[in-house]
Amino acid sequence: MFGFLTSGAKEIADPLVSAKTTAAWLRQLPALDVIGRQQHVMGALDAMRQSRRAVDPARALAVQYLDAALGADRRQLIKQYVENYDAAPKLSERIWQAIYDLSQGFIFAYQTVLEEALRQPQNTRWKGLPPVLFARLLHYYGTDAKLRVFRFERWIPAKWMELHRTYLRACELGLERTPAVLAGAGPNATHWSAEQEYVYVLLVHQLNTGNMTPPELDWAMSQLRAWSRRLELDAVPRSPEGFFVDVAGKLGLGRRTGNDNGSMLRYLDTTPLAEALERAISALRQAEATDQGPAATINQSRIAILEKVAPSVAPNLNAELRRDPRIACTVAAKVRIGLARICHELTHDDAAAAAETAHGAEQIEVFAVANGSGARRRLPDEHDSLAASLSSFSDPMWQVKDRSVAGLRIAASGGIGQALALGALVAVRQSDLSDWVVGVVRRLNKVSNDEVEAGMSIIADRLVPVTLYAQRQAKDDMGFVVDGIDVSTMGARFHGLYLPPPSRPDKPLTVKTLIVPTQEYSEGRNVILTTGRSVYTVALRHLVEQRADWSWAAIQIVDKKPRV
Repeated sequence: MFGFLTSGAKEIADPLVSAKTTAAWLRQLPALDVIGRQQHVMGALDAMRQSRRAVDPARALAVQYLDAALGADRRQLIKQYVENYDAAPKLSERIWQAIYDLSQGFIFAYQTVLEEALRQPQNTRWKGLPPVLFARLLHYYGTDAKLRVFRFERWIPAKWMELHRTYLRACELGLERTPAVLAGAGPNATHWSAEQEYVYVLLVHQLNTGNMTPPELDWAMSQLRAWSRRLELDAVPRSPEGFFVDVAGKLGLGRRTGNDNGSMLRYLDTTPLAEALERAISALRQAEATDQGPAATINQSRIAILEKVAPSVAPNLNAELRRDPRIACTVAAKVRIGLARICHELTHDDAAAAAETAHGAEQIEVFAVANGSGARRRLPDEHDSLAASLSSFSDPMWQVKDRSVAGLRIAASGGIGQALALGALVAVRQSDLSDWVVGVVRRLNKVSNDEVEAGMSIIADRLVPVTLYAQRQAKDDMGFVVDGIDVSTMGARFHGLYLPPPSRPDKPLTVKTLIVPTQEYSEGRNVILTTGRSVYTVALRHLVEQRADWSWAAIQIVDKKPRV
């Protein structure tokens, strides 16, 4: 499907002269290569950008015909993007770029056609076209917003001003609530007004909470699009709750505080949306209770998604969302991302610590019998200044901005944190504390191309890097013992993290657990874990959490032999 190669279709000098020309041109494009077809379309839109030919109604209808014809392609590209988000990041990035380029091409095309239509208000050939041109232009601003939210990015002020100006022009002409549909769309196509598309763009940005993956966001946005059709913007608020937007400003929706007023403000009551969301959650819970088949897992996942969406679109917030109080701070930190880098960093730290220890105490065995009473961490001084904390760290790029018992908010500058992803395993060592903590990124906010912030939940404040071996069947004719270990039973080596109980401050786990590469995990698998004094055979048990590159699982000690 993604051959990335375009076939040698006969070139048409200007495929966007009319809808008829566009239809003939589309029939010549590669039928099974979505990316290849997209490249041809981008070429046609670029040619329109560079052409000096006047834009006429026939060209406007050609753009609409092309837009309608590519609807299935866009849906397929979005589907392929979310499906490959974890499994094939390079492919998903290529697909994201293809969708983005296409949306920018259509934004330019509709801007050009709309400007010409508004310059000739008395021309009967243009009559009836502005409502659909406004709606489709705003629709593609929504596509741009969706793609940005997929990557946890935010619009710059200039983009917000561009969006607001388009909506205001529709309002000035009295066209903001005129329903319209693409020329060439099917008879059952849904009519959308400029205001409905505008409201949807505003709501899409509300989902940029940083705690949902692209597959979750894609499903949530499809529900939001259907539910948002009932919403309207008001010049006078209907209730003291809800949201407002300054249509002459540089931002999106803001939650009402009672001090918001002005002639350029528009108010959005999201009560109908919140009620639809609650009904959906209720229906899914009822289905979950009665259907214990394969659909049960899907229902549980969708309930979790809607529960994440609810606070961002609810007309009011009655509860504090954070479970643990957070304390603001400015503390430099060392951060390591990914299981391999964490293991590498901690292995060096452990080697240095062992060199200073008289007998090289075995941490795993000590923690295993210590009943969870590991060495207490030095309490941080919350008044510690950034200058003081930087004195012990040569790299000031990472900072901890606030912290609680169960989590940290970390921030990076200089572009070093842009590879951070939702669900990433992260180890942090704060400059005012001596120990590393390991956690999982639960929220992500890419403030700019150089700055990123992440909220991570701590899963362990005591962790030990370990070397593991796949267990093989012992061979009598091949076996030989080294330091009490039958080497013939030791397969491929890999690294992991041992988390002594209790791990995870929130809902502590009392079982011993390991974090291993996902490709090495299968429930019930036996692996060999070697320490300074012992050789363990441990069985990997049920999962606590799993991601594409790491798996956190309970372990059971099957066998233990002393090293000699």
